[in-house]
Amino acid sequence: MPNRNAKRKWFLLFAAMLIAASIITAGVFSAKRQQPKKQVEQQPRVTSMPEVFSNVKTVEIVRTWIEDPGTPHASAAIEVRNNSGKDIMAVDLVSGEGGVTRNGLTDEDHPIVVMKPGETTTLRMNFGEMTFGAPLVISAVVYGNGTEEGDQRSLKTIRQIREHDRKAKNEREKGATKQ
Repeated sequence: MPNRNAKRKWFLLFAAMLIAASIITAGVFSAKRQQPKKQVEQQPRVTSMPEVFSNVKTVEIVRTWIEDPGTPHASAAIEVRNNSGKDIMAVDLVSGEGGVTRNGLTDEDHPIVVMKPGETTTLRMNFGEMTFGAPLVISAVVYGNGTEEGDQRSLKTIRQIREHDRKAKNEREKGATKQ
């Protein structure tokens, strides 16, 4: 009988340990599932448009609005007009350290006009790409005749992108001729 009681004690101890381990495991997994939900809920939602202006005299801000406000994928939309007499081939929209470029010069053999004279277009930038508290600025343009206007830092970035595209195209052409 003492042997039988000892076996029961070990069995009950083992069963109690399994139940405790199951409860702890369930608690850990439950906490992990709830964590991302809390983070999503704590992310700020964009509901107001930052200040918007143009550093390029010939590009006018027509109107601004927020697309999908209050959602994680909200973006700023800016309708701009080309008031110059020249085609615009590239335009740079900057917010602090972030920026987007509408560039029609990725293939210099077949450039694309971004905005014809008097025409409007809409530029978009996700709020995640912007620097919080910084205004949205039309900082630079490249015209169809090769002239440029705007912030030198933005123009330098546009030139670097064009040079990178040129090198990539040359590499592709070298690879194609070798084959």
